Amino acid sequence: MKSIFFVTAMLFSSLSFAGQRVFDCQATKLSQSPDVSEDFNIQKNPTVLLIEDAKNWSLSVGDYSVSTLDKNGPALARESSAASDTEVRYDFWVEASYEFELVISVVDHTAKVYWWGLGEQTEVGTFQCEVSIK
Repeated sequence: MKSIFFVTAMLFSSLSFAGQRVFDCQATKLSQSPDVSEDFNIQKNPTVLLIEDAKNWSLSVGDYSVSTLDKNGPALARESSAASDTEVRYDFWVEASYEFELVISVVDHTAKVYWWGLGEQTEVGTFQCEVSIK
């Protein structure tokens, strides 16, 4: 029951804070899959950064970044849901194409990142995140 509360709180807490919630994540294990896009440069820049508030968000995976603040950028969408009793799942679309899945543990702030750019789930890696409110 306690973990369900934490998942729910994490899902909706950005609405109750005036500031931004920042997930600053460093790789602990990167996928060696050849299917991970080289455009991300994830091997040389092993980071994931999610910044969100009630209206806007930005996501960076390695060197690849998208943001709702970029009014000239591609059409973007994001959804969040409970992945389990202890995990929050974020889904990201770019130009109506499902691109990224980010699953964050509310227990230890580890995250698994998946890329869906080829139409199937490709693991990018596992990350340790620091969560802050600004």
